[in-house]
Amino acid sequence: MDTSRVIIIGAGIAGVCTAYYLNKAGYSVTVIEKGNGKDNCSYGNAGMIVPSHIIPLSSPGVISAGLRWMLDAESPFYIRPRLNLDLIQWLWKFKQASTHKHVEQSGPVLRDLLMASRELLIEIEEQEEIEFSYNRQGLFMFCNSEEGLKKEIKIAKQAKDIGVPVEVLSAGEVKKMEPGLEMNIVGATYYPNDAHLHPGSLMNRLKAITVSRGVTYSYHTHVTGIQSSGDTIDSVTTADGEKFEGSLFINCAGAWSASLMNMVDRDLPLQAGKGYSITLENPAALPVYCGILSEKKVTITPMYNSLRFAGTMEIVGTDTSINTKKINGLKKSVIDYLPQFSMDDLNGQEIWTGLRPCSPDGLPYVGAIDGFSNFYASTGHAMMGISMAPSSGKLLTDLITYGKSELSSDLINPNRFN
Repeated sequence: MDTSRVIIIGAGIAGVCTAYYLNKAGYSVTVIEKGNGKDNCSYGNAGMIVPSHIIPLSSPGVISAGLRWMLDAESPFYIRPRLNLDLIQWLWKFKQASTHKHVEQSGPVLRDLLMASRELLIEIEEQEEIEFSYNRQGLFMFCNSEEGLKKEIKIAKQAKDIGVPVEVLSAGEVKKMEPGLEMNIVGATYYPNDAHLHPGSLMNRLKAITVSRGVTYSYHTHVTGIQSSGDTIDSVTTADGEKFEGSLFINCAGAWSASLMNMVDRDLPLQAGKGYSITLENPAALPVYCGILSEKKVTITPMYNSLRFAGTMEIVGTDTSINTKKINGLKKSVIDYLPQFSMDDLNGQEIWTGLRPCSPDGLPYVGAIDGFSNFYASTGHAMMGISMAPSSGKLLTDLITYGKSELSSDLINPNRFN
């Protein structure tokens, strides 16, 4: 059993899942986190496990839709114009990846990562005997227009073609499955293999398990330098002058992953995508299933006795300030689709915001970093961090331990843009 010391940079869900699997494999693990451990995307997100999401963010039509959305202050998408070379290069790579061929190639890779995570979470729940509100009854894509439903039916066909189960339902059929929820919809697609959970509960329980087994978490520890000799990373240093030495290093730094790669003269195209969520305690209605308001890209997730609405994608650097127009757009979307809710329900609620790490081709970066014998990455999961972190952590553990993983793919290789 290898007891090499692993240094993981980042304590979001990617870092915690990687720590969990490496610890199980016998490694000594230290996780370094620049924040307090609860201020990242892994706590305030939609908590969805989505094998249905086999279409990457970069796909045909996204750019034209994005340009239209940018003219609407309350739309779910926005890119802040700025003279920034990294952003310009990222946008160019995004454009190059937005092809039918890329969608076709990416589908099976995303399917396998997402389904693996679904099964790994079942395994964690059962083996560790922990509870994190893991509901595996499926997900709806709610549509309130015929045009929107046609688009979702087209996506459903693509999903079915690669073995992802899906059904097309009328509004009446959805009502039978969600009798307590009033909806202004014309229909929906339903993905029975999708699931949802409480992300904060999952994070807290995985941290508690790993700590009880010897994993160390060092919070408020900001990495400012990486030291290497030849092809070997020797240590990282922090803003406080502390040095962490190790045998293996893993970049799980989320939206800040690219800055870490710059410290070793490596390029990792990445932009932070800001998102928001609002969580209602004891809501007017509590659905059984999770769902997405298709045309508005807003998610709804029941979590114990609360209901979380989440959405928007703002490419604005690392600015975490709240854009009130985007929040108003999210709220209006909720009441447009779900008439049991009103602005009074949503106004005055705490607004959570977080930064998602987005690659230009919509696929994560998981694997070994070229030019180094002991440097790896698990980042760039965008809106699907919870959905892909377990499989990514398992992938890296197998790669480190055995030199290979059945989940590895050139399409998620962290060196693919170099």
